[in-house]
Amino acid sequence: MWYGVSTIAARMLTFLLTPYLAYTLTGEEGRFVLGQYGYIYTLFPIMNVLYTYGMETSFFRFSKTEDNRGLYNTQTSAMLFTTLLFSLCLILFNEQVADIARLGTHTEYVGWCAAILGLDALSALPFAKLRNENRPRVYAFTKVAGIAVFVVTIVFLFSFGKGVANSNPQGWFAQWYHHHYGIGFILFANLLQAAITLLLLYKGWSSYKPRIDKALLQKVLVYGFPILITGFAGVINDSINRYMFIELHPGSDVENVKAIGSYSMAVRLATLINLTIQAFKMAAEPFFFSISGDKDARPTYARVMKWFVILMALMFLNVMLYLDVWKLFIGEHIQAIHLVPVMLMYYVFLGIYYNLTVWYKLTDKTYFGTYIMIIGSAVTIIFNWMLIPVWGYDACAWGTLVCYAVMMYLSFTWGQKYYPIPYEVGKMAKYLGVMLFLYAVQFIISKYTDAAILRIATGTVLFTAYLFYIYKQERTELKSFPVIGKYIR
Repeated sequence: MWYGVSTIAARMLTFLLTPYLAYTLTGEEGRFVLGQYGYIYTLFPIMNVLYTYGMETSFFRFSKTEDNRGLYNTQTSAMLFTTLLFSLCLILFNEQVADIARLGTHTEYVGWCAAILGLDALSALPFAKLRNENRPRVYAFTKVAGIAVFVVTIVFLFSFGKGVANSNPQGWFAQWYHHHYGIGFILFANLLQAAITLLLLYKGWSSYKPRIDKALLQKVLVYGFPILITGFAGVINDSINRYMFIELHPGSDVENVKAIGSYSMAVRLATLINLTIQAFKMAAEPFFFSISGDKDARPTYARVMKWFVILMALMFLNVMLYLDVWKLFIGEHIQAIHLVPVMLMYYVFLGIYYNLTVWYKLTDKTYFGTYIMIIGSAVTIIFNWMLIPVWGYDACAWGTLVCYAVMMYLSFTWGQKYYPIPYEVGKMAKYLGVMLFLYAVQFIISKYTDAAILRIATGTVLFTAYLFYIYKQERTELKSFPVIGKYIR
């Protein structure tokens, strides 16, 4: 709960920036800044995978069989070297990177990005160490504190920076403010967040001793390499569509960046369901490894999957049945709001896929994850390459949906062959089917009324109906739940 709640709290703080930025960055200039924000932050995950190259998962895997101190020192030493190397490469080629990232003449932002990526990478293993040592409160405080710094800095710069700058127009802050207004504020806030987060993890670094066990490092790299490839393919599936849109969609760079801003705001609404997925990943990975030797591990994995699907369905309906409320979060930037159900659905598929990956991680067959992700990437690239020129950013959303559906199917099929888990496939499919049916009912009702209050009322009735349906189906199991079980009759 600590890992999940802290992750949701941290991401919720970031999510709350959505309405703030939507109502602060308005007009054509605002759309362009939001587009830069959405575009650049699709490139960050790609670089994050390169900087960490599967070290977190490798740490969890080998902490069960190797000396933890030696493992931590070896991995940290390796990451220090590679972080410096990757950051130096970005800085040396800052003009080319700035051109790819659509940063214009602000080549200094490439240095800021290199610092952000480096600091985040050096925080990865201390965070993993906290999780492995079962210290969720420290983990939670550090995560939330870092995000709070990010949010507060952005709000200060956009809301109060102008007043500070005008109070001394010739001062250094005024010059800095006018030079970096827009995406520069966001990158600076991210840099400050990354630095403070690493400082708060000082205890993890205080125990570090420079050392590399070559034999151990080789085992870690062999295990982690498929995860690196998988990670690359994963972020390509989620992020490459926006890069391809910029390159393939007819129109000027400026117009395409603005369109990405609208698309990214729709993604922000779908992020509500992704918050749950990320929280689940943080808590589930160490949990799945910790119970892998138990005789009832596989039924437990199946049970987790079922309740995860139920939660995903509730999150989907929470957004789609109350879309009149949620769209207020993005203000005037509603051009891509029709894609929100597609985005929510592909996050449902992605969440199920993450659950299914347990089989190849526990059996050390991580290369299957590589195969699946590469196939998914091929689907994404081909779909977007063919359809973006004629379908625009709609192709980005639908391409991702097809990609995650294929990955989910492949992982389930291969997993049942090599590590069978008794998933309740029929029941889960029924829950998702009822979810889509209720959404369809609300969609039809919305076609016949412009009254938002009526749509909210019908959404409430439908959401309550779904809750009652789950209650009737899972009543026996709900009785065994802590806290809520005593209220079930």
